[in-house]
Amino acid sequence: MNDQRLNRLRTNASLPHFADAMMLLRHEVEEASQITYGIGPEEHGEWTHQYHCHHDGAQLAFDWRKPLSHLCPVCGTVWTGEPYDSAWTSLVHVTIGKAVYNMALLHMIEPDPKHLGQIKTFLTAYADYYEGYLVHGGIPYNGPGKLFAQTLDEAHWIMDLTLGFYWIREHLSLEETAHIRGGLLAPCARFLIEHKEKQIHNHSVLITSAIASIGILLNDEAIIRSGLEGEYGLYDQIRRGRFEDGLWYEGNVHYHFYAFQSLLHFALMAEGTPWEVWQTAGLKSMFDYPIHLILPNGDMPSLNDAGNRAGIHMYAPFYEIALDIFGDELYRSLLNTAYGTEWAEEPFSGAKAVARSSANALLFGRELAPIEGASSHPLWNAAHRNISLPASGITKLVNRKGWQAVIKHSKFGGEHDHMDRLGLSVVCGDMPLLVDAGTTAYGVPAHYGWFKHTFSHNTVCLNGADQPPADGRVIRFEEQPWGAWTETAVDWLSEQYEMKDRIHLPLELCPWDRNAYEGAVIRRINALTDGYLLDIVSVTVPERRKVSLMNHFSGMLAENGAASWQLTDDRLCALDQRWLKQKRKLMTSTRASSFHYQLEEGCLRQLFWSSQPCDIYTALTPDNPPDRDRTSIVMRADTDQRIVFVQALLYDSNHKTDLDAFDSLAVNMLADNEYRIVIATAGERQAYSLFWHESGAELAKCD
Repeated sequence: MNDQRLNRLRTNASLPHFADAMMLLRHEVEEASQITYGIGPEEHGEWTHQYHCHHDGAQLAFDWRKPLSHLCPVCGTVWTGEPYDSAWTSLVHVTIGKAVYNMALLHMIEPDPKHLGQIKTFLTAYADYYEGYLVHGGIPYNGPGKLFAQTLDEAHWIMDLTLGFYWIREHLSLEETAHIRGGLLAPCARFLIEHKEKQIHNHSVLITSAIASIGILLNDEAIIRSGLEGEYGLYDQIRRGRFEDGLWYEGNVHYHFYAFQSLLHFALMAEGTPWEVWQTAGLKSMFDYPIHLILPNGDMPSLNDAGNRAGIHMYAPFYEIALDIFGDELYRSLLNTAYGTEWAEEPFSGAKAVARSSANALLFGRELAPIEGASSHPLWNAAHRNISLPASGITKLVNRKGWQAVIKHSKFGGEHDHMDRLGLSVVCGDMPLLVDAGTTAYGVPAHYGWFKHTFSHNTVCLNGADQPPADGRVIRFEEQPWGAWTETAVDWLSEQYEMKDRIHLPLELCPWDRNAYEGAVIRRINALTDGYLLDIVSVTVPERRKVSLMNHFSGMLAENGAASWQLTDDRLCALDQRWLKQKRKLMTSTRASSFHYQLEEGCLRQLFWSSQPCDIYTALTPDNPPDRDRTSIVMRADTDQRIVFVQALLYDSNHKTDLDAFDSLAVNMLADNEYRIVIATAGERQAYSLFWHESGAELAKCD
């Protein structure tokens, strides 16, 4: 950190705009000063993802006084024994790492001998014992740790300690400095170098960033270059792991920023040195990309291994950096909206607002008053628009009523992928209609049992199995006076995908059935008008397969006397059937039907047609968090030829479900690959012609 950054920190700390940040920092330091845990020679941490309740997925309540008793704050269950006790130990050291960071940061603003002494105590204790900690691990797809159970967590922890050490280094004696460098920093660097991952991965970004950061502190060019250069070094990670449009390849905003924050952490450490990276090619695009995905309530879509309800309120600290480095007014607008200031954008009135309380605000924060002449609503205009991003594989359709439909035609994203090419997520304002639920903590059974599989998504599943790795693509994207539409596709005509030679997957993370998908082609058309979403899915198989189209609605099915359901033991997919409660089957196979759902607010109507008779199933399946349910509807056909599904989704936010609403969907197949689609709703009748050529579809609204 150069002198300019230090001056910014001290100036911001004195300004009223940053009072919340200083209040939080002082509070965190006060809590840190109460830590009495004695770091010893036999510390042994386990995976913190296991520190969650298996019943509801809630994180257990960490209590310094109860290392052997771990309470779920939601259901009250007390968990004991392993892995909880050793996960508690990991949380101890995560907390100490953050304590060192916070106390050192505050010490640069408000020097305090007590806090300085505590930082020295922690750092020297680690230096006393770190070399002797036993290497251990066993977490699937992760290298080992010494203090922790994986290399990743070791890198997280040392990154906090490196900045803490960096900020107080001038207050250390020569003996203290030598002891910390020789007993902690150097052996940790050697360990991380030994266990660098030989693939493109978010873990690798963090590990190589940590190595390079330690190298700067040790003034050791060989260590710095070991982190930055060569195959799978930090430079290579950013070059080959970032798509051309800016998204990190693992396919969601969570892991995008998880990888990005490590690069930014190193950037702060390297500021003012020959290794400075602020102007690295593509860095700005990594700030720009997530803005395309923002939903009407300020949240981000929960794609792949992302949790639910993450949004601009969580990612605002990154945009403190972005505004300072690049000065883009779009970033200023995002910050104002995330903080709920007087300049927050009105269309995002439902977005969660948070205090401007991050360390990044102190280190990078700028004035938030918009510059004179700035355009109005730049954030809304950037986020709520029709856009297709072919490189990363996301298309978003929007309308004037607050609908956003996100179609996932992305490239295979490795370990954190959910094997759900052409998945569909639809919201209206703050209301989820048909969404990707993301996932929960990895130690919760529902993660590997349900969320991380094709069948739990709004897409196509063959023979009940997971989709093998494949890259989706967008074929058409058009905006018309009546709305916007896109055609996307994925196939399994070969086993190639872009990231194949850059990532490595162990067998336990390869649950798919290649035989079920070999030779199959899926194409999907989505058209969004101001009144409804039209969804058309074509599935072509080379031989007989069970073809399922899944829809997972954020509401409950409204019963109708005209629909005759019966309980069934039919196996709907390869997953454990315990995830599908109250399985029922429509008594008769059908080519057309309609269903109504009562949502938390309003009702959703689903009109459905298929080119072949289908069995229709419904069940209650896990929502996120997994102690809640949502309604799954599965259309399944046993076929050896092409099948086409057509559905229209209509949402009324103001009324409860009207089972007698007169809505209809009619589809006529006029010739090979030619269709006429008529939707009648609310007294209006709208028709479309579809010519579905091999090279791409032609969709037009009929006058």
